[in-house]
Amino acid sequence: MARKTKPLTDTEIKAAKPKDADYQLYDGDGLTLLIKSSGSKLWQFRYYRPLTKQRTKQSFGAYPAV
Repeated sequence: MARKTKPLTDTEIKAAKPKDADYQLYDGDGLTLLIKSSGSKLWQFRYYRPLTKQRTKQSFGAYPAV
């Protein structure tokens, strides 16, 4: 059975602090929030391209603007 990811809350996102290296928080179904070491937070969507079968990502913008 597939594991369900709990959607991120605004409180969890605000509490995410930068670390020495970039890391991600998962929101489910390919949506991630990239926390950069500089402190910026970027929304990204990760998916497989149907024709090439390669994994790729699409960035949507910075939190909290998006």
